[in-house]
Amino acid sequence: MGIAGMILGILAMIAVWIPVVGMVAIPMVAAGLPLSLVGLRKARRDNDGAGMAIAGITLNIVAAAVILLWLVAFSASVATFLALD
Repeated sequence: MGIAGMILGILAMIAVWIPVVGMVAIPMVAAGLPLSLVGLRKARRDNDGAGMAIAGITLNIVAAAVILLWLVAFSASVATFLALD
């Protein structure tokens, strides 16, 4: 589970930097974060390594933050454009 969450986090981090295609990262983050959290819980329960799950959590949270920044910036630019009319 942690590996799948980390892979989705990596893909989301790559996709989020492409301006229009970056919205594809939203479902990746929505799936990757819960997978990473479940993977971390399972790793702690089984006394396994939790590194990949922690990396997945971190990558997904950072990708979500960048998505929010993109949405705020896009919304502000649209609001500015509409206010000019």
